[in-house]
Amino acid sequence: LDNQIYTITKQIHDIESKLPVAAFFRVHNSHIIHLKHVKEYVKGRGGYVVMLDGSQVGVSSRRKDEFLERFS
Repeated sequence: LDNQIYTITKQIHDIESKLPVAAFFRVHNSHIIHLKHVKEYVKGRGGYVVMLDGSQVGVSSRRKDEFLERFS
């Protein structure tokens, strides 16, 4: 929400394991999002989410179904 970019030297699965499962979801190999900050989902092969700040994050086709279950 603050438009900051953070560089972290840990692997993404290490970070993912520390986040609350109910609030965060890994939509792509390199992206974990906070579900409360999703404005909308745009359909496509995997589609993408539009976040509250207007940024767009791709959803991998492999993770799309699980994301849609959690998002709805």
